Amino acid sequence: MHKKTSVIILIILILLLLGGSGCQVQRQTYAALNQLMAQTFAADGPGVTLLVDNPAVGEHILAIGLADLEKGKAIKSKSHLRIGDMTKSFVSTLVFQLVEEGKITLDDTLGQHFAAEIIQGIPYSDQITIRQLLNMSSGIYDYRKNPAFIIAITADPMAKWQPAALLAFVYGQEPVQPPGTGFAYSNTNYILLHLLIEQKMDDILAENLRDRILDKLTLDDTYLEISEDIAVGYVAGYADLDGDGAYDNTLSLGDARGLGDMGLISNVLNLAEFMPALYARTFTGENGRAASLSTIPMGNGDEYGLGIMRRDTPWGPMWGHDNQQPGFAGQMWYLPDHETTIVVLSNGIEKDKLAEFVLDVLAVVINE
Repeated sequence: MHKKTSVIILIILILLLLGGSGCQVQRQTYAALNQLMAQTFAADGPGVTLLVDNPAVGEHILAIGLADLEKGKAIKSKSHLRIGDMTKSFVSTLVFQLVEEGKITLDDTLGQHFAAEIIQGIPYSDQITIRQLLNMSSGIYDYRKNPAFIIAITADPMAKWQPAALLAFVYGQEPVQPPGTGFAYSNTNYILLHLLIEQKMDDILAENLRDRILDKLTLDDTYLEISEDIAVGYVAGYADLDGDGAYDNTLSLGDARGLGDMGLISNVLNLAEFMPALYARTFTGENGRAASLSTIPMGNGDEYGLGIMRRDTPWGPMWGHDNQQPGFAGQMWYLPDHETTIVVLSNGIEKDKLAEFVLDVLAVVINE
């Protein structure tokens, strides 16, 4: 046999062996994750969808539980769920684009961009900056904590709220703290950013998200509830609303849907595409990335940046966001040290349990 031919055959055999080894690792990882899912969540309970992507073990997509408890319908990896607080990471991306385009700076105050009738009822509005809205250090009262808001959405759960109207639940309320003195989570911050984006970009938030982020990443299963007429809909959410230990369907629970603080619908497939781009601030340039990774302590061990969270793990820091709202919870993270993306969504499992599950998954897929 010709020497050159022998070398080629040897290379092919080595590649086949390596390929087989890689496939075996992927199969073993999938089996371990499948077992972990079964041990952690009930097959007849609320659904959980998982996508984890790691260079060493590949991409794995799994689902367990039900999308509809009443009908016994299984949840699927492509199922659409409310992603709530994770919306803030998308909105912050648009704000950074405004910075890149020279339309605002992070240290501009509210008074430089909002009409007096919008901000005159907000204490310290002459001092609060765009940066402080993004990183939750503005001290502005959270409209969702106002009992009057709860009464309003209970009376009309399907009402289509406009962002400016929600500020009525903020006016006259004492701030949590003076601006810039620490972390204080408030959805009002991102209602104001919703208004700012629409003002500076001359279009509704849904269209700006679609044109500037969703279409560019081909995130066809992500959309702003109410504002976009998407036929797919989303699965029901379940929570113990009356404290009797039973799951209640939360689909008709009003919560001012479809806004810049908590309004997006998505699935694990789309969010896994978004996460590396969010960490890199692909759509905002290097200045946006550097600024967004400057964080402040949240008081629970995590840190909050400009629309992105940092959480330390045994495998290094991960960046992303989580969500908790009645009936829905989620975790979406990117670990740059291992180029690993992990997204978990549920229509009834609590955020803290999902956070523990994320660490269990990482222990499987990352080998030190």
